[in-house]
Amino acid sequence: MTGRLIGGRYLLGEPLGSGGMGSVWRAHDQELDRTVALKRAHPGVDDPDGRRLRREARTGARLHDPHVVTIFDVVSDGDEHWLVLEYLPSRSLDELGPLPADQVARIGVQIASALQAVHAAGIIHRDLKPANILVTPDGTAKLADFGISRRMWAEATLTDSSTVGTPANLAPEVANGNEPTTASDVFSLGAVLYAALEGHSPFGSDPNPLAVLRRAARGELEPLRRGGELTPLITRMLAIDPQDRPSVAEVVEELGGAAPLSPPRRKRWVIPAAAGGVVVAVVLSVLIGRAVSGSSEPSGSSGPSAPSTAPTSTVPTPTSTVPTPTSGSATAPAAGPVGDPLTVDPCALIDEKSLSRFGQTTLEPAYGNFDRCDVVVTGTGDQEVDVRAELNLPYTDSPRGAVQKFTGNLRTVTREKSGGDDCERVLVLSDRTQIQVEAKHTDGSGMDVCAMAEAVTQKAIGVLQAGPIPRRTAPLPATSLAQVDACTLLDKKALAVIPGVGPHPDTSFGNWSCGWDGTTSDLSVDLYFDRNQPLDSSDGQPITVGGRSAFLSNENDGPKTCAVVIVYRTYVDPNGQDAVELVTMSVGGSAKPASLCGLATKLAQAAVLKLPKA
Repeated sequence: MTGRLIGGRYLLGEPLGSGGMGSVWRAHDQELDRTVALKRAHPGVDDPDGRRLRREARTGARLHDPHVVTIFDVVSDGDEHWLVLEYLPSRSLDELGPLPADQVARIGVQIASALQAVHAAGIIHRDLKPANILVTPDGTAKLADFGISRRMWAEATLTDSSTVGTPANLAPEVANGNEPTTASDVFSLGAVLYAALEGHSPFGSDPNPLAVLRRAARGELEPLRRGGELTPLITRMLAIDPQDRPSVAEVVEELGGAAPLSPPRRKRWVIPAAAGGVVVAVVLSVLIGRAVSGSSEPSGSSGPSAPSTAPTSTVPTPTSTVPTPTSGSATAPAAGPVGDPLTVDPCALIDEKSLSRFGQTTLEPAYGNFDRCDVVVTGTGDQEVDVRAELNLPYTDSPRGAVQKFTGNLRTVTREKSGGDDCERVLVLSDRTQIQVEAKHTDGSGMDVCAMAEAVTQKAIGVLQAGPIPRRTAPLPATSLAQVDACTLLDKKALAVIPGVGPHPDTSFGNWSCGWDGTTSDLSVDLYFDRNQPLDSSDGQPITVGGRSAFLSNENDGPKTCAVVIVYRTYVDPNGQDAVELVTMSVGGSAKPASLCGLATKLAQAAVLKLPKA
């Protein structure tokens, strides 16, 4: 089969696995240049017209959840019918063997969330089992195989009722011949979690499926021995009476509370996309009035700031190759104080220890775009401040505030007034690059944000007086969005949906953000890269764009905007946490929200086609 072209489009690779109903191959989509998975019913399965596969495709197409394997299409090739699926480098849960309770909880909350979306779409899965749960090396879990799923309101047929799932995971009422329900899906999920902990079904490890079916029908469960804190929940999920089982929403809540996928997500603060484009949006945030206490400002010569007349400069564009640091690369010479955006280290401008006197600190070196470094400072109660140092292109507008002058790599430091919840400093370098230092409450209030901003500013001054900003100790990965010029993801043809779009986009440091304005309307487009913890439905409506998981939100970048956030790749950040690189496509203007979202989606679809493989 390997090397065969299916439907004139999909080139078959190696087989990935086989189940009772069909087999799955890796394949290459030659039209969209991407890897997919192709599923075909076994020759012995009675599905001559592809009805079963088409039903599975229709069922899966109703679902848009990051923890459900995406179904793209059904194609025919002669007398054969193939299902085109999202390709997920992974292993099924039954291949992983017994797992510790915390890992089972992390997998369980993802699948429970997927099951919640399945039920919300009016679908009963009916065949939850470890073989239908795929787990990637980074711990992402996805629910697959809707071959015998059925809509809750669908009329049962003889074929449907004769295929009710796998004996090792059947709820007692289903094993006794009753129709599956959402409660029976909850039981099956409990059986899956039990098996992930114990290494066998709650009905025992007898290899005879008929013997297991009899035990299922009688509700004969073996005790859970390795469940730890999960034992009470799984015991309730495996209740014999369906009415005694928790709802899937309760399962999500309890698993999320017991073992969240990652530490609680930071309350992100980002520069909103505005009608004026990326650079103008940043300038507006710089010019907001603030008030600073004198105790937070150092002595030094100051005077009125002179208007800057420097034109916007160009920084080196990221290429496909990352320079490999050599020994001592942290102090390697660079062209000017900044040098190559790919290798300069924004975290070299921050001394985490200098912020520890304000509370517990967490360095976030892979947070937001590639031009910044953050430290999250947690105080008492709900107090939390995000302190960042960010590299920016020079602006034609001069920041307002008290100005301290320097010579060498650093020319001026402007200390703006504080508004209470945030405080900002702007450092202008000899190559006209600017470093924006800002401390901002992301939760609570009352912490000395200006003292925190000043601590980072003093560190940055010392670094720049000593020489160029140090290089990153580890290169940005070749698979990272850092290697991509954001402006190249939208060409003239794609941007034609914005009336009178200007020919010259606004760019950012490293070309990791790009903005376009319409000249005959107030519409604007902002495309920028981001890094964050894995997203979920709280980040927007889960959708699929060009085969990639994405989220649609009209709250992402503020009022009168709509954004599509595309998941580019997953990875483990320097703190050992799951993380994602994102492409955000934001459209702003006075048009109706539905129109803005339609434009953002259309532009996102065009941009995805130009993204390199992750």
